[in-house]
Amino acid sequence: MIISPVEGESKKCLPTGTGEVCTELQDSTGAAARGATESAVQADEPSCSLEPGMWRHTRKTYCATHKGTYTEYDSRTPGKVLGTASFTTYQAATLSQTSGTWEETQKVTMGTTAGVVTSVDFSWTSMCSLGCTPTKPSPWTGSQNLRAGQTATGTSKFTVTPSAGAYASVSTSYALMALKPGSVPLNPEANIGNPRKVRCDKMFANNTSTGCVHADARPQLVLPLSQYGAAAATYAWAQQKLVDRWGSASNPLRRLADSAAAEGNRTRVCGEGATRPFTHRPDLVVNDSCDEYPFAATHEGGRNGALCADVIPLLENGVWQFYGDPAAPDVTGNEPCIRGHVPLEQNTAAGGKLGSNSQTERIIPDEKFEVVITN
Repeated sequence: MIISPVEGESKKCLPTGTGEVCTELQDSTGAAARGATESAVQADEPSCSLEPGMWRHTRKTYCATHKGTYTEYDSRTPGKVLGTASFTTYQAATLSQTSGTWEETQKVTMGTTAGVVTSVDFSWTSMCSLGCTPTKPSPWTGSQNLRAGQTATGTSKFTVTPSAGAYASVSTSYALMALKPGSVPLNPEANIGNPRKVRCDKMFANNTSTGCVHADARPQLVLPLSQYGAAAATYAWAQQKLVDRWGSASNPLRRLADSAAAEGNRTRVCGEGATRPFTHRPDLVVNDSCDEYPFAATHEGGRNGALCADVIPLLENGVWQFYGDPAAPDVTGNEPCIRGHVPLEQNTAAGGKLGSNSQTERIIPDEKFEVVITN
């Protein structure tokens, strides 16, 4: 998850018949908004109960809340305030992994008013950069007049159409106009910029499937032990015990999209390409198979299987125990790979999940991802 301050112009003022009105957006400290800074990256899903002036992004979602003030000044006495209003804005969207179109919910809620300000007209325009079209640029028609405690809500829509076999990274931005009722709009009162780009690709299903994510929120392959058994246990043991910690947050894997190259990796680890053959142990593991890690379908896979740690994972009294293969050298922890004695059905299921996860997470070729083992 990535949390960033709101980005964009913090203050805009417009002349009126009696003076001028100003709208200001603030960051989480109450100061005028500044540029974006990055924090930790975690998994889905976001919570939007965050401080005003902050954005929260995950791989597939984003949301933000902003706090603003509207101030009307007296033209006859410089600096004299005639009235004020406070308001908050809210935005949230879930990106689509099966389409280049997504909707964003947008709200403006009026807080308190004072002085001559009893209501404010709000309008909202959504925009996006080259390669993207705001197919529904406004969450509501025209402007919405709000009094204290009232909310205007609606949705905008964006569409990105990348070329076959390619991807496009786009930015979204927003113009929020807050006006004195009855005044003539001149230009936007405050601009909001989403600090994270959306990446939409058409690189799956023979380049016919489009989907969108935040590329800088790293994807994860989540494998529960309850579902993938010895396969998941083998990968977890390798992350914990082997020196490279492949698939961890500190040393992620990179997707290898070339199926022929992946098959070559698999042959070098578990097949005839290994100078020390994998010895099946059907006496210890039913339907025993060679399960390699790092995966063959990654750039980190494909080491000579003779260099791997050969282990036998067995579930004993509810706890996974690992034993060295008697036909292989003793495990030192310095091995660059592992070959687990895993039932074929669990090996196959984990491999299938690796493949399908690339599409559901829109992991493009060479992109880094983490492997997370849960209960």
